[in-house]
Amino acid sequence: MNNSLLLSILKNFDKQQLKDFTSFVKSPFFNTNKALISLAEYIRKQHPDFSEQKLEKEFVYRKLFGKSEYNDGFFRVLMSNLQALAEEFVSISKFRGDALMKKKYLLEGAASFPASRRFSERVLKEGLREAEKMEPAGPDDFLGKYFMAFYRKYFFSMNFAPTKHNRPSEEMFDEQKFLTYFFVLRMLADHFYHLNQSQIINYEPKLIFLDEIIQFLEKNPEYLEFPTLNMAYLRVLLLKNNRIDDLYRLKNAFYGSADRLGTKDSFNIISIIINYCSKNYLMSENEIYLNEKLEILLFGLEKGINSFEDGDYFDVFRFHNIFSTLLECGRTGEAEEFVRKYGKSLDPAEINFWVNFGNAEIYHRKGEYEKALGSLAEIKTLNSVSNKFAFRSLQLKVYYDAGHFEQAFSAADSFRHFIQKDTVLTPNTIEQYRNFYSAYIKLLSFKQKTPAGQTEALKEQKNVMHKKWLIKKFEENS
Repeated sequence: MNNSLLLSILKNFDKQQLKDFTSFVKSPFFNTNKALISLAEYIRKQHPDFSEQKLEKEFVYRKLFGKSEYNDGFFRVLMSNLQALAEEFVSISKFRGDALMKKKYLLEGAASFPASRRFSERVLKEGLREAEKMEPAGPDDFLGKYFMAFYRKYFFSMNFAPTKHNRPSEEMFDEQKFLTYFFVLRMLADHFYHLNQSQIINYEPKLIFLDEIIQFLEKNPEYLEFPTLNMAYLRVLLLKNNRIDDLYRLKNAFYGSADRLGTKDSFNIISIIINYCSKNYLMSENEIYLNEKLEILLFGLEKGINSFEDGDYFDVFRFHNIFSTLLECGRTGEAEEFVRKYGKSLDPAEINFWVNFGNAEIYHRKGEYEKALGSLAEIKTLNSVSNKFAFRSLQLKVYYDAGHFEQAFSAADSFRHFIQKDTVLTPNTIEQYRNFYSAYIKLLSFKQKTPAGQTEALKEQKNVMHKKWLIKKFEENS
C-alpha cells in the first residue's frame, strides 16, 4: 500500500483536507460502502507521519477487519475505489473554487427546464457581475468570462424581437472577445513550449495558426494591452525570429510588468531570454549576449523566480545557468557563494550532483585540481544527458590541467563514443561538444608546443563549448 497511487494522492493532503475528504467519503451521495469509510478514517489518522509499517497492506487489513484471512484481491479493489473517490474529491474541490464555471454548469442545467427562466436569469445576473469584477490572470479566466457572455447572448436571443429598440448592444460581442483571448493565449503558450523545447532537444515543432495569430495581433494591438498576452506574444516572436530587437522588446516589457505576472509566466520569460542569449553567445561570441543573460538571471534570483511553481525546489537548469554564467563572467567568488547558499534548495535527488559538480568547477578555477577530481568522485548519479555531458567535459579539463594525460586520452575516447551515440540533445548542442572534443584532442597532442596558426584558427571557429579555456591552453603552449 505504501507505493500505491492512493497514498501518493492522500499524502499531499494537509490535515484539514484529509478531514474534508473523510466527510466526503461518508456522504451517501458519493459512497455507501462502509469499508471505504473505515479505510479513509484509518489513513487520516496516520497523518502526518504515514508510517510505512502501519500502512503495509496486511497490517491495515487486520486493523480494519480483525482476524479474518487477508484477501489481497478484495483489498486492492477497496484501495482502487478509495482512489477513485480521492480523485473525484480533488476535482470537485477545484471546481468549487471556480465561481464562473459553477455558474456555467448551473445555467446549462437550468436552461433545459423552461419553468426555471427567472431562476436562470438571476444566476446569469450574478455570473455577469462576478465576471465584470474578475481581473483575468490567464486563459482559463477568459474562458469563464466567455461562458457568461455566451449565456447572456443565449437569453437575449430567446427574447429577441426585431424592433428598433431591440438592437444588440456592444456587450453582445464580448463572447467573441473573451474566446479570442482564451484561444490566442492557449495557442501561444503551446507554441512557446514547443519552440523552447526544440532549443533543448532534437525535434521539429508544429506551428499551427502561429503566423495567423501574429498577423491578427499586429492588426488588433488592443489585445496586447493585457500584460500576460503581450508577454506570451513577445516571447514566441523571439524564439521564432531570433532577433535582438525582439529580445529588448521582451525584456523591457517584462521589467515593466513582472510584478503583475504569475510565477509561471515570469519563469518562462526568463527561460526564453536565457536560451536565446546562450545560443547567440556561442554562435557569435558577442559579449552583449553574455551580459544580457547574466542580467536577466540575477533579476530572477533577486525576485525569487527560481522555480516554475511557487514553493517548488530550485529549478536545476536555472541553478546551472546562474552558476555557469557567473563563472563565465569571471565572478568565481559569487559563483561559490551561490552554490553554498542555494545548493540546499534543489530537489534532494539533484543536490549530490550539483553541489559536488559546482565545487569541482570552483576548485578547478582555483587551480586545486586534485580537490576538483575529489568532488567529481563524490558524484553518485547522473540523472540526465545534459548532466553527463557537463560532468565528462569538466573531467577532461581537470585531467589536462592536473597533468593526468593518460586518463585524459582514455576519457576523451570515451567522450567521443558518448557524443556519437547521443540522439537527445539538439544538433547545435552536439556540434558544440564535437568541436570541443576536436580541439581537446589537438590540445593533448600539442601538449609540448602548439603549432603556429592553431590558436588563431580556434579563435575563428564558432560554436565551441569551453572555448575560452581551450584558447587559454593553446596560448600557454605556444
